[in-house]
Amino acid sequence: MRRSVSIVFVFLAVLGMGLPLAAQQFPPPFQEPYTTASLWNDLMRGNTVYKGGSLPYTGIAGARERTADKQNPPVTVLSCSDSRVPPELVFGRTVGDLFVVRVAGNVADPFEIASIEYAIDHNWTKLIVVMGHQNCGAVVEALKTDDPPTPSLVSLVQRIRESFVGLPLWPEKDRVERGVKANALSSAAYLLAHSTVIRKAVLDKRVGLIVAYYKLESGEVEVLQQ
Repeated sequence: MRRSVSIVFVFLAVLGMGLPLAAQQFPPPFQEPYTTASLWNDLMRGNTVYKGGSLPYTGIAGARERTADKQNPPVTVLSCSDSRVPPELVFGRTVGDLFVVRVAGNVADPFEIASIEYAIDHNWTKLIVVMGHQNCGAVVEALKTDDPPTPSLVSLVQRIRESFVGLPLWPEKDRVERGVKANALSSAAYLLAHSTVIRKAVLDKRVGLIVAYYKLESGEVEVLQQ
């Protein structure tokens, strides 16, 4: 009997310890007025929780209901299609928070650019994040001397190869990481060079632009350029 009472007591104590966390909303909403710094800080807070290995999401049903007939995501993320790099999880965000454009190698062609322009024209986007990631397969293929087997894949690696400035001087052990980071920076520059809408929004400081690098093993996101 005493053992049963003790077990119940421990259970209730643990449950009580968990109540404060359960009562908190996660992720907390982005706070207006939106700035590059405030939005990035919110993304980094989410990334910190994600790195810990557990995301205690709450209010998902409510988020679905609130966004069923409208959306207003203040952050656009251009990232790789790689299954190991889901931006919503990496940044600890929920339904309606991020406008995500994903393509192998996080490069941009007219369709990816159109997606970002759409978000800017609707006055949603206040921050664009271009994110490369550790051991990106598209970059690995681009670093090879041989071309891949299809015309579409050749077009992809040729675009990525344009970012490999100084490749012959890169140490072999660092080539993939250097290539990923160079490609991410190049992708951000490509957005500015090939879209008047994006370029004007960034130059007018209506929209921020951050280039980042995601580490697969630790889950950490680091800034390459802001």
